[in-house]
Formats: sequence, structure tokens, C-alpha cells
Amino acid sequence: MNGNHKPGQGGVEPPLQSSNRSLPDELQALLEKQVSLARNGRSEEVSSLAGRVDEILALASFRTMLLRDNEQCNRIQQLYNELCLMLTVQKSELGERLKKIQTGKNSLLGYRNASSAR
Repeated sequence: MNGNHKPGQGGVEPPLQSSNRSLPDELQALLEKQVSLARNGRSEEVSSLAGRVDEILALASFRTMLLRDNEQCNRIQQLYNELCLMLTVQKSELGERLKKIQTGKNSLLGYRNASSAR
């Protein structure tokens, strides 16, 4: 098991490199999984897979393998862009929700202060 994954916490453990799966294939599968999780609003699980993605991207051998398959390189770039867009939208939506909560909180404080001043 991955040291970051704790049983019962609902996290997703990144798949380990298997002898029959190339690094570009593994990266593509991880990005597809992250996109799927992001679509379902499961950002903590998206983050839990990011470590393995970073490990793969750091490997020089990965970059060499990826250069051999331009179609897969394009697919990986497309998945990465889609994931970034989804996370940006979720971040924006979260910011809007936080703004509404703060406005509501300020309104309640205002009402309480006005009623206690009477």
C-alpha cells in the first residue's frame, strides 16, 4: 500500500507501475481517473493521484517514451488540459460559495447588532 493512503479514509491509491504497462499508458490511465473523479467533485481523490503523476513526469525515461508516440502525447495533453479546466471551474465555484457564506454571515451579524442596539 501507498504510505499516503490510510484504510477507511476513502482515498484512491495510485496504481503501481506494472511490468505490462508503459509509463505513458499509466500516466494516461491516471489522468483519465483524475478527470473522472473531478467530474464527480471528488477533488481530494484527484489530489491523492497527483503524487504518482508527478513521479512519472519526473522520469527522464518517461519523456523519451512519450516522444515516440505523438498520438498518445496529444491525448495526455488533452486530458491534462481538461483536468486543469475542471479544477479551475471547481475552484471558482468554491470561491463563489465562500463569498455567499461570508455575505450571509455578515448579514446575520448586522441583524444581531441592530437588534441588540434596541
